[in-house]
Amino acid sequence: MDGKTLKEQLDQLLAEDRSTSGWINSKYSFDLLYNAAVATVSRTRCLTSTQDITTVDGTSGYRLNGDFLKLYLTDDQNRFYVKYYDGTSYSFIYYSSYDSIYLANNTAETAYPDTFTIKDSTALTRYTGTASAVGAATNGECTLTDTTATFTNVYPGDMVHNTTDGSDGIVIVKTSNTALITCLFNGTNNDWTATDAYIVVPQMRFQLIVDPPSSTSAYTITVPYIQKPTPVYSDYRAYNLPSGYEDALVCYAAWKYRYKDREPNFGDALYRHWDATVRNLGKDFSDASNRKGFRVNMVKSSSRSWNYK
Repeated sequence: MDGKTLKEQLDQLLAEDRSTSGWINSKYSFDLLYNAAVATVSRTRCLTSTQDITTVDGTSGYRLNGDFLKLYLTDDQNRFYVKYYDGTSYSFIYYSSYDSIYLANNTAETAYPDTFTIKDSTALTRYTGTASAVGAATNGECTLTDTTATFTNVYPGDMVHNTTDGSDGIVIVKTSNTALITCLFNGTNNDWTATDAYIVVPQMRFQLIVDPPSSTSAYTITVPYIQKPTPVYSDYRAYNLPSGYEDALVCYAAWKYRYKDREPNFGDALYRHWDATVRNLGKDFSDASNRKGFRVNMVKSSSRSWNYK
């Protein structure tokens, strides 16, 4: 399911020759295929991860990873939960709506929060600077290096702009706090030359909010979540999705293209094909991985959490 194959299949479905077409281009195709991958993962829940957060005294909000898509695990009552570890024992905190938490207005700190919620986080500051080394393009990818930068909060999927050669693109991998593998398009060179100016624009982030705020530092909150796929914007990278999803991604991207071309009837047919394919493959994946119907059955031991040691 590499980028080259997906683009070729998309061209065939649209009956377009990319080398001569003035209608489609590589950047937009990759954008739509990435949208398709995110929508497919969201529907099927086929990619998961966890994030460990260390509590800070007096703090209620903690920023989540850039690849957080939505919460994952639920109990037998379909309630989302996160795991809380105080260094000795584990407990579980259950989800509540932000409306309820905001209305309750709990400000008294506690070592063991009653509930948690997820909401949008404050926007991250853009990163600006100049490249300190040459980053030549190889197979559609080039490395932005800035030895004076601290790309601490940059994540795959964040947007990047080379304002010197006019190219725009996306971060694929963060190799260190001073180097990012990027894919650039529609510029003069689509790579990095020493002294090229850049702007990195972080994508939207979410935050976990515990209620009431933590009164103790160094406890651990473990958040299981559905994970955004790593974006594919070059020929030889691939989406880490189960085999069989290729056709679904291509149909979804073609649906978006057809709406741009003002062919909604054809586009709707493509969307229905994506929907049916994802529905069937998602069920097969859930059955194979034994995720469907997974439940936790515990006895409630207090009003704040469910405990075990």
